[in-house]
Amino acid sequence: MRSMHPLFVLVALLTVSPALAEEAPKAPEKSQTAEAEKPRCEHGVQKSLCTRCNPKLAAVFKAKGDWCAEHERPESQCSLCHPDLAKKGVK
Repeated sequence: MRSMHPLFVLVALLTVSPALAEEAPKAPEKSQTAEAEKPRCEHGVQKSLCTRCNPKLAAVFKAKGDWCAEHERPESQCSLCHPDLAKKGVK
């Protein structure tokens, strides 16, 4: 009977493992995790890229053609023109 103990453990693990795998949430993709870890400012934008916190960055966005003149911020950060950004926390 003692020699069958490892067999019972193995059968129990094989039975339980698939059930646990189905319930476990999927890990977020690396790019999503990296984005979530970057510090954000009060405007909901990555702190190092916020033109409202650091107005000197505006020239960089303007030079790249990424500028909303109407709202005085990068087009890629303009939640007024792109409401989908507001869903992500951009103000």
